This record gives sequence, C-alpha cells and structure tokens, in this order.
Amino acid sequence: MTEPKKSCAGMRAGILSALGGILSAMSFVVDAQGYVGMSDPPASATSYLWCALAVCFGLLFFHVYRRVKVRLSALQAVFGLLFGVVNALGVMLFSYDSWDALRSPAQLLMTLARAVGQSLPMMAGFAWLSHVLEGGALTRKGALEEAGEGRIAGVARFFCAHESLCLTLLFALCWLPYVLVYYPGTVCWDLGEMAEQFFGVEPMNTWHGVFLTWVFGGCVQLGRLLGGDHLGVVLYALIQTALLAWMAAQVMVFLRSSGLNRAFRLMVLAFFAVTPIWGGYAQFVSKDTLYTAVLTLFALRAAQVLLMREADQPFKGIRLPLELFVWGLLACLMRLNGVYVILPSAVMLIVFGAKGRGRIGLTAALSGAVAAALIFSNVLVPALGIVDASSSGIYSVCFQQSARVLRDHGDSVTPEEYAAIDEALDAAQLADLYEPWISDPVKYTFRYFGQGAEAEKAAIAKYRSVWLSMLPKYPLTYAESFFAGNVSYYCFTPKIEGETYNNQAGNRLVFETYIDQMGDDPRLVHVTQPVPERIRTLVAMFARGWRHIPLLSLSYCCAAYTWTLVGAALSLTRQRRWRLLCAFVPALMSLAVCMLSPVNDYFRYFLPIAAMAPILAGLCAGKEKADQENPSLER
Repeated sequence: MTEPKKSCAGMRAGILSALGGILSAMSFVVDAQGYVGMSDPPASATSYLWCALAVCFGLLFFHVYRRVKVRLSALQAVFGLLFGVVNALGVMLFSYDSWDALRSPAQLLMTLARAVGQSLPMMAGFAWLSHVLEGGALTRKGALEEAGEGRIAGVARFFCAHESLCLTLLFALCWLPYVLVYYPGTVCWDLGEMAEQFFGVEPMNTWHGVFLTWVFGGCVQLGRLLGGDHLGVVLYALIQTALLAWMAAQVMVFLRSSGLNRAFRLMVLAFFAVTPIWGGYAQFVSKDTLYTAVLTLFALRAAQVLLMREADQPFKGIRLPLELFVWGLLACLMRLNGVYVILPSAVMLIVFGAKGRGRIGLTAALSGAVAAALIFSNVLVPALGIVDASSSGIYSVCFQQSARVLRDHGDSVTPEEYAAIDEALDAAQLADLYEPWISDPVKYTFRYFGQGAEAEKAAIAKYRSVWLSMLPKYPLTYAESFFAGNVSYYCFTPKIEGETYNNQAGNRLVFETYIDQMGDDPRLVHVTQPVPERIRTLVAMFARGWRHIPLLSLSYCCAAYTWTLVGAALSLTRQRRWRLLCAFVPALMSLAVCMLSPVNDYFRYFLPIAAMAPILAGLCAGKEKADQENPSLER
C-alpha cells in the first residue's frame, strides 16, 4: 500500500475509533431523572468524565483494531454482547429499582442500543487481553531481566535461597502499619457473636462456622490467661496476617516458576503490597481473611497440578496432595459455603488434573478433604449438641423475593398467600424492611431461627410451596429482587453511598469496631484501640480514598475482576488449552456464592476472587512463549 493510501486508512481508522469511543461512552450515561440508586447522582451527559471515557475507548479501539490488528473471535463477541446486555440491565435496575420501563417499546429499543454500545469496549478489551496473553507479553524477557543477570550477590543471593520467607516478611512489613494503627484489630460483629457462643453467653449454633468459632475463642481464651482480650485478638490478627502474607508469597513464587516475566511479577507484588485492601484485611479480625488465604492456596496448588498435567509431567511424593487436602479441608471448615466451592473444584481436578498413579493420590487427598468436612459438620457437630441453624440461610434470596412482592404488589397478594408467608416471616414488616441490596433485615424476621434443623426445614417446606406458587404470578419481581441483590459483582454500577443496613452493601474495608455494643458481660470480647482516633481516621481516609483514584480504583471494583477473568478464560479457549479452564472453577464458584449471598457488592465476600486473579491471569500466558522451566513447589 502506498504512503497516501496508508495515511488515508489510518485517518479513517482514527475517525471511526473516535466515533466509536464517543458512542460507547454515551451508552454508559445514566439519566438523572427518576434516579433512586444508592449512590451520588450520576454525572450529566456533558460532564468531562464522559469525554475522558470517550477518549479512552477511542484509543482502545484504535490500538486493538488498527495498530495490533487483533482478530475478534466469535466467542469473544458473544461474551462482549452478553456483558453489554447484563451491564445495561444491571445499571438500569440499580438506578431505578425496576425494569418496568422495558415494557415500553421505545425504552426497550433504547436499552438494546445501550447494550450494543457498552459491549464494544468489552469486545475490544477481550481482544487486547488475548493479544497480551497469547503474544507472550507476560513471559517475554525484557530490560528488567537483562539488568538483573550476573548481579546476584549478597542480599539477592539470600532472597533467591529463601524466596518464600523473604516475600512473606516483605508483605507482612507492608501491611504492618495497618496492624499497628488499628491494634489489636478491628473485630467483625460476626466474631463477637462467635465469642458469645464460645464463652457460653449464647448457645452455640452453626450459623457461624463452628471450627472458626473454636479458633477465635481459643485465641481470646489464651489471651485472657496471659493478660487480656487485647492479646487474644491481636494473636488472631497476627495469625491471619501471617497466613495471608504466606499466600501472597506463594502466588509470587508460582508466577516466577511458571515463567512469568519480572515486569508482570512486580505488578502483582505491588498489587498485594501497596493496595490498601490487603493491609486492611490483614488487621480486620474476621472470617474472611483466613478463608481467602486458604482458598487461594488451594486454587494455587490446583493450578500447579493442571499445569503439570498439561506438560504431561507426573508429580511425585505426597506434598502436593497433602497441601490440597489441608487447604481444601480448612476452606470447608472456615466458611459454611466453602464446601460448595471445594467440591466441584475437586471433581474437576480429579477428572482432568492427573492420570495413572497421580490420580490415585489426588483422588484420596481431595475426597478425604470433602469427606472430613462433611463428617465434621454432620457427625461431630450434632454429637456435641450444637444446634444446626443454617438450614434457612440459602433461602435469603427467596425471602427477599417475597418481601419485594409485598412491597410492590401487596394489594394483589391473596390472604392465603399472605398467611403462608407470615407463618415463616413477619409479613407485616417485610415491605418496610426490604432493601434491594441486602437481605439481612428481611431474613432476621424468620420465626424459626435457632430452633434446630428439623423445625427450620419443616417451616421452610411450607414456605417453599407458597414461594413456588407465586413465581408464575410475579416472575419479573422475582427476577428484579434476585439481580438487585448481586448486580454489582458483575456490573459497573456506581459506588454505593449512604446508609444501608449496618453499612454493609458496597463496603470495601472495615475500620470500625462495633462489638462493644453487645453489652458489658465480662465473658464478651472487649477491646479498645489505643492509637489516637485522628491517626486511625487518616489511615481510613487514605485506604477508602483509593477508590476515587482513576485506574487504581479498579482494584476495588468487583466487576473489573469478574470480566478480566472472563477474558482470560476466553483466551485459554483460543489457545485450546481446555484443561486449564478447570483452574477457574474455585473463582467461578466463589462468584456464585457472592450472587447467592445476602449482600450486594460486599468485598469481603469477593476477596478470594481478587486474590486468585493474578494466578489465573498468569496461567493463561501463551504457552509457546513461556520459559520452559517446569512449575515447581515453593522454595
């Protein structure tokens, strides 16, 4: 092609990219008229924010389709359109708390046009991610590697000999300011209730994990023997900080041993070391930090097994199966829903992760972990007389749907339906208690909570029949209720602002302790934070303010992780590395748990997916470009 023709083609591509960027940016604009979303009013269509977004989209289109000339696969196009539809509908529901406007043909066509416009940048994003992963950008050696060759001495030599230890200490050191400022730790309300049960203030039940109740209660009890509640709480905080730091270190070791280049590894190191999320959760005394660490370690070892199987490399010894057993069992014990993540992951790993003798050890380890967890929950816990209070937990979605029906269609609900709902829930309060983004206010009206599994299951059976009978009458309301409770895990909705129930929906970090509100009983956990409140407030402002920094704010956005992992999985399909898709099962099941959880956009539920993201992204790096060093266990 001659120079003038090239110039004309480039100009034409630039104009089309600019127009595409403008149209795509405008498709994300939300009309402020009638807006009822739990956030600040949206920016107007004339805001400079949309101009900046249009420029970003235009540059993305030009780079992908003109400069690197990436070909979009059919599957990427399909998932790009899926994103557009899901995001357009999700933002609409978040903004106006209803899909009723779709009954208008004009509004329906407008929403479909928005969906197409929103799908275009996601398609380009998928194409660009595939280009990066399949082109070897994450494994290609660059200036950082060349600069380091021949200069390994002193501290560097010690680091290479003790990589895991050094990285663990590095991450712990980076998070130490949060641990010190919020000493002895910000205690989650849930752990306050677990301490109530452990010390006999309330009867023990299975609403919170019994195993973790024993762990936290044991730490507090030991602390009281040595000096007080502060020692017990900080002991628990140090345990979870150490395990989380070890997890992050193992991710780094895995990326190095899998041939990822130093630039990518430095990005991941900065992600764990600098992003306030990890320091904030290191000090946050909760169930989620430990659960995130053990589940990510399980996913990491599963990824190693799959890589070794892909390379037709048998694993020897018992260390890898033993780690899968330990981390899988702990994940099942630390959270009640852990077994729903581990079980399907174990099945896929057994089927696709090994062959020959290796499969025997793998099957024994994974089956043993699930079996031990089930024996603990279904044999040991009942034998100790601990009340099963978890039967109604999964029905929070259904409870929300009934509450929304009573709020929106209370005049059309029959007396028989109302009475059946009222037998299980406090129907008179449901309409007023209903919040689209959290089910706690509604589910806490369940009349049979704590009365044991048999009573709960009998009540649920009666309720389930009326819930099913009302589904054909109110399908749209049921759908609105379900998606309103989880939409921000996969849609780019605005940041939730304002007062929600206990300020949980949209929450990223917890720097406040509320357990002192439980009472003055000396058996309860009582702690104070000695660091001046002014300093604690400044640290909290920095950590929460991270969400307002362009680009860096994406590290706080659940949907950014969700669709990045979708794009990475699509890249694996283009590479025909089907077996490695099994490594995404723990993240996929964790997303399903989030969608069925009682709170929308709650990052502590989503945290394991964020922790797994670097592993899964690195796993998708182009095989033919990677360093041929075999994946190994940590040093």
